[in-house]
This record gives sequence, C-alpha cells and structure tokens, in this order.
Amino acid sequence: MEPSIIAELVEWEQTVSPAETADPLWKLHAYRLARYQLHCCLTDIQEAQPPLNRDGADQLRRAVASIGVNLAEGYSRRTPGDRARFYSYALGSLREAAVWYLSLAGVLPVTCLSHRLGLIAQERRLLLGVLNAVNRATGVAVRK
Repeated sequence: MEPSIIAELVEWEQTVSPAETADPLWKLHAYRLARYQLHCCLTDIQEAQPPLNRDGADQLRRAVASIGVNLAEGYSRRTPGDRARFYSYALGSLREAAVWYLSLAGVLPVTCLSHRLGLIAQERRLLLGVLNAVNRATGVAVRK
C-alpha cells in the first residue's frame, strides 16, 4: 500500500469509536480498509461538483457500504464455505464500486478518483488473498 494511503488510514483509524475497534473484526485489515473507503465515499458524495444525482449517489454509497457489510457477515460465519460466500459478495461489491467511481470521472477531481481507485485496487488484492486462504480449506479456486 502507498505510504500516503497508510498514513491517511492510520489517521482515520484514530477517529473510530473504541466500541468498533474493540470488536475482533477490526483486526481484519480488509474490513478496516472497507470502512475507510466508506468514509471517503461519503465525503466524495457530499463534495462532488456538480452534485451527484440522488440515484447515482445512493448506488455508489450502497456498493461501497456493501463491501464492509459482507466482510462483517462472512467473518461471523462458522464454516469456510459460508465465509467464502460472503467474502465473494464483498469482492463483487468492490468491483461494482470501482465501476461507479469510474462513472464519476467528470465529477470528481482526478487526484481524488485516482486515490479511490487505488484504495479499491488494494482492497481487491486483500480480498483475493482472504478468499484464497478461506478457499484452500474448501478446495475451491478463486478467479482473479
């Protein structure tokens, strides 16, 4: 991960409630990154110029929020197969978020868009690693 992204993530993590950081789920780096992505996404929606239409803003927010939601759901599952299913949903939501961000190329500043797509690429690598680790227990291969 780029040093600037690491610094931003660490700074943001210091603002997160201890009630959330005390949860064992917080130890999953992919989850922390997903939560940071949601924070960035909500900021992007508020600051987009011209403002995003309601449907576009809602679709982007839902796609990005779904990444962390599915990681949390999968983390809580007992069997590798159940975990892999929800982690796969998270990966699908991540890819959807990438497409929504690409559709905002004329609305978000180039540096912002580049940053968000960099976060998404990092998260994709993490999720593929997590999926591969879980799927080794079930004998299922993961597409990249």
